[in-house]
Amino acid sequence: MSWSWSVRSPDLEKHRGRVLLVAGIRIAFLYAILLITVLYQLRQPQFFDTGGLFPFYILVITAFALNSIYLYFFENTQRLVVPTGFLFAFDTVFITALVLITGIHQSIFLFLFLVNILLCSLVFQRSGAFAIALFTSVCFSAVLIMGPTLQGQTLYYAVGLNNLAFFAVAGLSGYLSEQINFMGLELKTKTRDIKALKDINQIILENISSGLITVSNDYKVILSNKSAGRILGLGAFAGKSLNDVIPGCEELIKNRANQTSEIKGLEGRHEFRHTLQNGERILLGMSISPLADDSGGVGGFIIIFQDLTEILRLENAMRRQEKLAAVGKLAAGIAHEIRNPLASISGSIELLRDSLGPKTAEQAKLMEIMLKEVARLNGFITEFLEFVRPDQKKNEECKVVQILDEVLEIVKLNKSLPQTVTQEKRYKAQAVVIGDRNKLKQAFLNLVINAYQAMQDNPTGKLTVTTDFENDDFVVHVSDQGHGMSDQTLKRLFEPFFTTKPRGTGLGLATVHKIFEMHDAGVFVESREGNGTEFTVQFHHVTQRRAGTHESQNTGS
Repeated sequence: MSWSWSVRSPDLEKHRGRVLLVAGIRIAFLYAILLITVLYQLRQPQFFDTGGLFPFYILVITAFALNSIYLYFFENTQRLVVPTGFLFAFDTVFITALVLITGIHQSIFLFLFLVNILLCSLVFQRSGAFAIALFTSVCFSAVLIMGPTLQGQTLYYAVGLNNLAFFAVAGLSGYLSEQINFMGLELKTKTRDIKALKDINQIILENISSGLITVSNDYKVILSNKSAGRILGLGAFAGKSLNDVIPGCEELIKNRANQTSEIKGLEGRHEFRHTLQNGERILLGMSISPLADDSGGVGGFIIIFQDLTEILRLENAMRRQEKLAAVGKLAAGIAHEIRNPLASISGSIELLRDSLGPKTAEQAKLMEIMLKEVARLNGFITEFLEFVRPDQKKNEECKVVQILDEVLEIVKLNKSLPQTVTQEKRYKAQAVVIGDRNKLKQAFLNLVINAYQAMQDNPTGKLTVTTDFENDDFVVHVSDQGHGMSDQTLKRLFEPFFTTKPRGTGLGLATVHKIFEMHDAGVFVESREGNGTEFTVQFHHVTQRRAGTHESQNTGS
């Protein structure tokens, strides 16, 4: 414990609140002294020298006046050390005068010396406390020595004991004041550090791209960040049930808890299908971690998740590109090697049919079947060569909405397609794309025909075509109310030669993907068995764009 004295002037400007508090206590004591004096004068006049009351009231009025002046200039005074120190010195003189007026032995104001030293230590710490204790010692000792009541050994004891009390209170109160000041500074520093850490944590929490939700052990949402609301398409949802925010997630955690009794066993990474409020389905990559409580049990869970829908789309697109590249390498050689023998086979059958003369009906039927199958195989090879051949990019201005209208009119007139399907158009935006108009028309026609065929067994089916701007891209949605597709079918949908139709070539949707890719557009599919399918075409570059709402609904003719 260090008892070194500080000679540096204290910076009272940083502790104006404490100085003001001490001034308030001083005034409270003045009021108390005045009140006690008046009460004693009225009830116990024998304890007071009535002739000395006039100087007493002069002292009290002077003390009030000085404190009033001090408080009046308090806010505008930049340096408080001198006036504050002067007030403490005046208080010592004031208390000494009170003691003289009321009598050294019978004065009830002796304790105010100690109070003054204590208050001084709160403002000036140990150095100020010792300084005022020394001044108090001089004043009080002078009163005792010059007074006629105490003589000899009694005087020495009185002076020694009182001075010892002054310096003891000064040392103890000064030390405690410095410790309180030190702890206050430490508390401010720690509070500032904690606030800085809290701010940093909040900044990190709000700026990470992953969604974060903290839930209690009764599955109520305690905390969430902005990314969680953005991914889930929700506003503030703190306090809601986890099932209301991510339906099925609570059941997933409970099933995991039933499989293990250890906290670590609850940790895991999951892929979770979630439907947004607008009906869009997304794939969430979800990490669930338990929060241990004080007893070692589960006190809640932290759920961190990302939207993997776009990543899944890109992965599927990369796989398709790899397969298309492999097919392209084989295409040219194999197609020509097959087409040449087919031409020879077809010519030989024609020659054989003409040279045989009269033929039975069975023979004629067999030759006709062979020629048809050769022609079908030749058509397939032509379509395949068309698919793998590099396209010559055109620079036509293609009004996408106009193309969609033409496609919808074409399918209404196609009697081979279901005529009960209702068409609904929601054109919220229009745009012009540079490219091949006929190719784009072919691609959209393929999508719409597939949608019609998917609703073959749905007499009340509806085809909905929507256009809009999303994140600066022009987007076309083509959705149906057909039988939908399984996840396995979705994964292979754009692969060449993959088809679910009995006599399909498997090149229709692969060609659609290639056409849109040629026009710098992505094509994505969302589908669920029994709930229909939605194709999304996303044009990244358009030359003209304008907003405009056009909605209509009609049925096929």
